[in-house]
Amino acid sequence: MKRKRLKYPFFVIIGPSGSGKTSVAEAVFPAEFKVISHTTRPIRKEEKDGIDYYFETKEQFKKLVDTDALAENDQYHGYQYGVGIEELIRKTTSHFAYDVLTIDGFQQIERQFVNKVIPIFFKVSKKNILARLQTREDDNETVKERSALYDVEAQNIEKVITYPNHCIINADQPFETVIDELKSVIMARNLLLD
Repeated sequence: MKRKRLKYPFFVIIGPSGSGKTSVAEAVFPAEFKVISHTTRPIRKEEKDGIDYYFETKEQFKKLVDTDALAENDQYHGYQYGVGIEELIRKTTSHFAYDVLTIDGFQQIERQFVNKVIPIFFKVSKKNILARLQTREDDNETVKERSALYDVEAQNIEKVITYPNHCIINADQPFETVIDELKSVIMARNLLLD
């Protein structure tokens, strides 16, 4: 299936769980610039279908995969996630867009849309990850699982740096500093690729 080209850049935020990537992205990008992913993960009480994710049954998600409706799909913590091709193209028609994805999700989309897909990796120390996870998670088992993933997720920086348009952000800095750094990156990369 031939893919259309993206008119504006698609910024993919990548980093270890607990690196602050979602919070920073939500503080930087307008809500309407988010490419909303599909997932089989159960909806959380503060989330809204069609705003945070498109929440799908396993059967609905399988149909998306089977009909080639997804630009990427990946599994994380036992749940399926995927970015719809139509959503991605629509969101990048009149301005740049973003999403927070895994390295595998980024690579699948980058293979199709190449230089318009910009990886931004949030580099953070394990010490800060553990502190953040303990603050936001009340379940010790979840904290243990996610901290165990850190070593694997932190190594993804080695993959990200192989892409010419990549950017690394030091997420150990204060929240406002990270926001400012991401804004600068977006402005520079967007102007470069316009």
